[in-house]
Amino acid sequence: MPFFRQHLEGEFMQMVILAGGLGTRLKSVANNLPKALVPVAGKPFIDHQLELLRKNHIENVLLCIGYKADMIEKHLGNGKAFGLKISYSRESPDQLLGTGGALINALPLLQKNFMVLYGDSYLPTDYQKIVRAFEKKRALALMCVYRNQDKWDKSNVKIAGSLVVFYAKKNGDENPDWIDYGLSVYKKSVIEQYLNKRLPLDLAEIQEKLVINRQMNAHVVKERFYEIGRPSGLKELEKLLSGRKY
Repeated sequence: MPFFRQHLEGEFMQMVILAGGLGTRLKSVANNLPKALVPVAGKPFIDHQLELLRKNHIENVLLCIGYKADMIEKHLGNGKAFGLKISYSRESPDQLLGTGGALINALPLLQKNFMVLYGDSYLPTDYQKIVRAFEKKRALALMCVYRNQDKWDKSNVKIAGSLVVFYAKKNGDENPDWIDYGLSVYKKSVIEQYLNKRLPLDLAEIQEKLVINRQMNAHVVKERFYEIGRPSGLKELEKLLSGRKY
């Protein structure tokens, strides 16, 4: 019974997708589309993200959008076609707020606990397991980490037991073996602390403070990450998803 209860709670945990950026590194292949709508294996990238979430019983999605927001909202609507409930938090494409600022802007729409996924990340892992880990640890925040060892990108995380003890968006001098997987969980109260912070604000700044204060839990994932932030990553994901059935 306890497992079932937690599983059901996980289904209703909100997923926030940060999809407001300009996608400057992808401009050469994006044809003026926002990253969310760049075609991958025959359909817009965000379709793959949402199908993966639905497969993992994550059904409540909040999209933080800015650049070409109308195109994204027109394509997705209320999410019914995906079997999801989708809502939106908008920011001006002429004055983007940063990944942390997007969460501050979305505060009125955030649930008490919520997950965050970057808008260019495809993460084939067990999302319900992550929800259960967050609930079990009663954490303020949880960062999914992958033992990367500089293989797929520069590693930027060190962990000790269940805690993240070092994190830097740009690799520092700590010689870390792990990397921020691109998926994290927070209590709304974490973001509320930054309500009066000057914007734009990067989510990394919030994460770094949590790490310094020993308030960021670590959850190890074993599945590698994929991202379309660069043309090389887009090509790699295209290869993975071509012919995949959901």
